[in-house]
Amino acid sequence: MARAGGLPCGGSTPEFYPPQSRLSGKFPGTKSTGRACKLQTNHFPLSLKFPEGMIYQYSVTIMPPWFGRRDYKRTDKQLYHDTIKEWKEVCPAAKHNTAAWVFDGHKQLFCTQAYRVEELPDQKVSVWCKEEERFLDMMIKDVERVSDIRVTRDIMEWAVSGRSGHVPQDALQALDVVLKEAINLDLNFYNIGRQHFPMDGETLDVGFGKEVWIGTFSAVRPYGWKDHEILITLNVDTANKPATRNLHLTNESAPGKADSYTHCVLAGDGRRKAVVNFARGLNDEQIKTMEKDLKDLKVKYVLPAKDKVHKRQYRVNGFKKPASKEIIPDLKISVAEYFKTTHEVDLKYPNMPCLWVGPKQKTIYIPMEFCHMEKQPMPRKKKLPDDAVAKMIRATAVKPMDRQKKIIDGLKKNNAMYKDDPYAREFGINVSGEMAKLTGRVLDAPVIEYSGGKVANINKSTPGKWFQDKNQYVMAQSCKSWCVMDLAGLSENQFKEVVMGFSNVGKEVGMTISKQREDVLRITGTMRQAEDMAGSIEEKIKQAIKHFEAEGKKLELMLIIFPFKAGFLYDKIKQLGDMKYNITTQCCLKTVLYKGDSLNKQVVGNICLKINAKLGGINHILAPKSKPAVLKRPVMVMGADVSHPAPESRGLKPSIAAIVASVEPKAANYEVEIRIQDGGQNEEVIQDMKQVTKNLLVKFHAANKGRKPEKIIMFRDGVSEGQFLTVLARELLAMRQACKELEEGYEPQITYIVVQKRHHTRFFPADNNKYKNGNALAGTVVDQGINHPTEGDFYLLSHEGIQGTSRPCHYQVLWDDSDFTADELEVLSYYLCHLYSRCTRAVSYPTPTYYSHLVADRARKHHNELASYDGGSTSGSSFNELSENQKRDIKKLVEEGVKKAMYFV
Repeated sequence: MARAGGLPCGGSTPEFYPPQSRLSGKFPGTKSTGRACKLQTNHFPLSLKFPEGMIYQYSVTIMPPWFGRRDYKRTDKQLYHDTIKEWKEVCPAAKHNTAAWVFDGHKQLFCTQAYRVEELPDQKVSVWCKEEERFLDMMIKDVERVSDIRVTRDIMEWAVSGRSGHVPQDALQALDVVLKEAINLDLNFYNIGRQHFPMDGETLDVGFGKEVWIGTFSAVRPYGWKDHEILITLNVDTANKPATRNLHLTNESAPGKADSYTHCVLAGDGRRKAVVNFARGLNDEQIKTMEKDLKDLKVKYVLPAKDKVHKRQYRVNGFKKPASKEIIPDLKISVAEYFKTTHEVDLKYPNMPCLWVGPKQKTIYIPMEFCHMEKQPMPRKKKLPDDAVAKMIRATAVKPMDRQKKIIDGLKKNNAMYKDDPYAREFGINVSGEMAKLTGRVLDAPVIEYSGGKVANINKSTPGKWFQDKNQYVMAQSCKSWCVMDLAGLSENQFKEVVMGFSNVGKEVGMTISKQREDVLRITGTMRQAEDMAGSIEEKIKQAIKHFEAEGKKLELMLIIFPFKAGFLYDKIKQLGDMKYNITTQCCLKTVLYKGDSLNKQVVGNICLKINAKLGGINHILAPKSKPAVLKRPVMVMGADVSHPAPESRGLKPSIAAIVASVEPKAANYEVEIRIQDGGQNEEVIQDMKQVTKNLLVKFHAANKGRKPEKIIMFRDGVSEGQFLTVLARELLAMRQACKELEEGYEPQITYIVVQKRHHTRFFPADNNKYKNGNALAGTVVDQGINHPTEGDFYLLSHEGIQGTSRPCHYQVLWDDSDFTADELEVLSYYLCHLYSRCTRAVSYPTPTYYSHLVADRARKHHNELASYDGGSTSGSSFNELSENQKRDIKKLVEEGVKKAMYFV
């Protein structure tokens, strides 16, 4: 393992580098595990044809009229691109060959030639600005050459000896900018980051006045196959972006059509018509909905006044009182009166609220009736309503064959796959017309064991799932005293049916769930009551606990039946059950529990999987013959994840780190540690890793009669490529110190693997190793062709994709004291995906990583519940309004965690 001084991003901690497993022959995997399969992947090989492969980088300063008054923002990008386009026509060094210059939209230019400063004088150009609907004078100055990028050489070097943290960033960025230039200047495309959407492209209406744009994502990736002359690829994928529809805020296309933007938002998913009367104004509920929806969006204001039509584009800050009531501070008259006196316009809807728009320090109030919603992508920090999200996911999930076609079509729209792209031609970049072909392997699935050594085999042609049949759980728990909290209005018969159902299904899987009348308490209530009276749910829980205490028993399980999903109530119940009263709770929906008129046995079976795990049982394990060798000695398998607050609550809510670790040889039961960290910086590193590791090692020691793990294997989620070395250096050091502090000389071998699911690589089977829907089989692994040139990494698809195109997980070995081979790590990761207690399927992440997600999500719910101080779960309340003491108490409560193990499944 190499150590060197100085981190790439500064800092002088001794640097840890991932092992170069490809150079030492540990990677790729061998043919001995699994069978070969043929795949295509959405990476298109790039070839570079330019002499010496040099690109010259220049810096530039662009000065708009507001220069010095406000900073550059992302929305200025188009204006800056248009400015450079004009500049190329007049600059002596550029005008004879405009295709030789490309621009990144802010302050960098790239060119195929080297020019002296004298050839690049300052220039002033006039550019049309869409936002302000006028021409602006733009100044372009200080264009100077800052560096010479040897693209071909940098990429060749990387392909031979590249290391994490030293990706040839400049070369890749230059290529990215070249390939984006044509689209940035093409008015028929809308660009957002690495994605572009054709203006006349396909859109999907998702209700709420919103639609989804369908376009293309592309990025240059420096991972290829040296021996096949592929050094670099263009990763192209489909992209979807929610956006607002082009609708007037109050005008309908025809009377009674109810299709103004306001109607659409209030009608939601369209199942019910919104009752709106613009003349009367909006009620409080409607105002709340509309204000939340419009905040931070841009509207176009068109006022047909006596002398001319005023047009402006504004961003909405919020709502004000109706135009007849809102008084303009400086003029002391109402908004309605102002429009009458100044513009001689009588308002049609003086009772409608005014929009407060433009700079926040000003008081610009405009009536909704003059505003038109502009077609615009939803800002990052605005969430779509849940129903719209569900609709979007259903509509955008496309089968592999269709996705492949969409990707190719998207490329064809882009200058015929860059063939007609003048910039790509000038810079000598050629994009292959077809997807890269790969050879992968399909790993054999493990054999699953149930009670008494009975096994379930997984079908080779449709892996990813198995059937429990008549087998019983490995370790089935019993449940003597339990309570059904019925909020869904079950009839007496249905209640009996539920009790009998759970008792009978439980018996089949080996659990003893009592059906005696005196062992099962029934508590009824309504959702109305639970929603309106903050304390009513808690009263019911207390009642149940007291009922059994009076009989000298202990309440072991509470089954709560909802009539419909109610997030805030669920959060409340979990916080009370997990933290305050320490009881096992299981929520379910009546609509799911019942299929028609009868109880759905399969659903009851699935709920039993969860109940047994929560009660400390073990559902299924790997059969001895499928147990990876590494699990036969004392080993602690860890999973970790850091969950950050949603963009809209950044800085208000903290980040939450969750770490789980297996404490028994079957790797089925996990202990949990939770830490609350500052959410402002979205810090990836788990700050308290040393203490966390110590606590988990002590729990392992106690659970294994004093044995210590010989190895620790960490599956770490939530780390982006740029953070690899920082996270590795800090967390690995902390884990090592934890071991040393527990016992001098204790140095277990640590393996540290990062698991990533957020990437754009997809597989398209090119032979018969696929499911009916065209997805690659569970167990498909790719560890050469699009992988790191020297370090150990692999893509593994471990689940059966039911909807859309499966997304493989990317595993990168950042540290490995045990010197595992690719085969060992791939099989271990794949087998760990089969130990998830909630279902009899292989899941897409290794179980420890999946559990760390669940723990972080649940901790977020606990935290939100504790931090909302009005008793109810209002998202409006922010962490920031709490005193430091309150914050400290909440942090302590959440981090103390939950007494019961496996509460989170």
